[in-house]
Amino acid sequence: MKMKSLLAGAAVGSLVAGFAIASSHREAPLIAEDPTVDSTDVYAFVSPDQPSTVTLLANYIPFQVPSSGPNYHRFSDLALYEVKIDNTGDAVEDIVYQFRFTNERRTGATFLYNIGGITDPDDSDRNVTQKYTVARQELTAGTVTSEAMLGTFETAFPNIGPRSNGGSNAAYEANSAKFIGNLANAGGKVFVGPRDEGFYLDINAIFDLLNISRTDGLGDGSAVDGTARLNVSTIGLQIPITELTADGSAPIEALDHDAVIGVWTTASRPKHKVLRGGSDPRVFGPYVQVSRLGLPLVNEVVVPLAFKDQYNRTSPKDDVANIAGYVVDPELSRLLRDVHGLTIPPTPRVDLVKVISFLPGALTSREDLQPADILRLNVAIPPKTIGDVGYSRLGVIAGDTGGFPNGRRVGDDVVDILERVVGGGILAEGTPPEATGETAWADVFPNNALNDGVDENDVPYLTVFPYLGTPQPGL
Repeated sequence: MKMKSLLAGAAVGSLVAGFAIASSHREAPLIAEDPTVDSTDVYAFVSPDQPSTVTLLANYIPFQVPSSGPNYHRFSDLALYEVKIDNTGDAVEDIVYQFRFTNERRTGATFLYNIGGITDPDDSDRNVTQKYTVARQELTAGTVTSEAMLGTFETAFPNIGPRSNGGSNAAYEANSAKFIGNLANAGGKVFVGPRDEGFYLDINAIFDLLNISRTDGLGDGSAVDGTARLNVSTIGLQIPITELTADGSAPIEALDHDAVIGVWTTASRPKHKVLRGGSDPRVFGPYVQVSRLGLPLVNEVVVPLAFKDQYNRTSPKDDVANIAGYVVDPELSRLLRDVHGLTIPPTPRVDLVKVISFLPGALTSREDLQPADILRLNVAIPPKTIGDVGYSRLGVIAGDTGGFPNGRRVGDDVVDILERVVGGGILAEGTPPEATGETAWADVFPNNALNDGVDENDVPYLTVFPYLGTPQPGL
């Protein structure tokens, strides 16, 4: 098969798998009522600043207004946050990084988060702090075989404003970098704290019946970045590749059997919470998963309302039974047909099934990957960053094999990619012509030009870990 076909196939598949991918803001009724455990985006990519490592980013708490003081957004003390890695292809976690948080305050005699400018992580003028622990588990067939504590760290403080953050965003970022910690056992780096919302899109137009009249090339170009000037809370890891692969190697050939890993994130809460009028709530019982994210936009626009809450409680290994029907007949395709009159591929969408959560041809030699809502990454593909020769925000479908759906970088335009794939603008060679006799969809306009009209983030990304931009100040 030609490289063009391989790239198209990878795009369609992992993209549609990306439906269960990572961009899920307030996507399910129950999680919309519990934003501190609402996972919004997952990123996984070989680190441009440290190519021997993989950067994993899990964002939570959507649509944060920067001025939300004095109780600025923070991770929940009562939740368990986990970043999960499958390195055997069976859609079951083999490595888990666990995060638990504890909030502290120096005094309850003030209403302020800080009583002076914050210039250092240990600054006594910072009244409210949050510490967290990181643990690493290894599992076999879902059973924990080893566990190690990797350290206790402190979350970065919010970008409150110039009087509190040292006078400028640059001063804030310099202080924020001090919160990057080193994990024990040569296990890499960790960062937890507020970041700029790096997922850019005209979100209102999408929910306004896919209003493509605002998009570039297809409309008047009036699209607005609906997540501009908003923040998220980020859990970031930069882990040596040798700590993530099944055989402990750092593959250099894309076709190496162990070069592909899968990534997703979850959040869980204790099963019971009892509210008591005269004292703090009582919380007890085993953890119950309430949020889950792998590929972008899957639960958001593929899974229907009736199943969204249940989807957040399920595991990737069960996706074939639970969501396959939504993938072969995606509502987004039908809306593009019914609302905008586009001609779309016939159902069942076998082109999407063939490639769901699967990186074919040039990106992997494995044929035993379990289809699932997992973000797959080939760690042997060299990294590219914005400005590099060959870099494209459209990733694999534009010939840049270092981008989505081969993992996901902070600048990848997953909305444009997924619209074109689901809309039938990009299909693997031979589908659906072999069944219908129709022409190749890759040449069909406007299917192959679908976009939301927002092509870049409102602030620049960092060139080093944790990559997401400086959080917006509360001005």
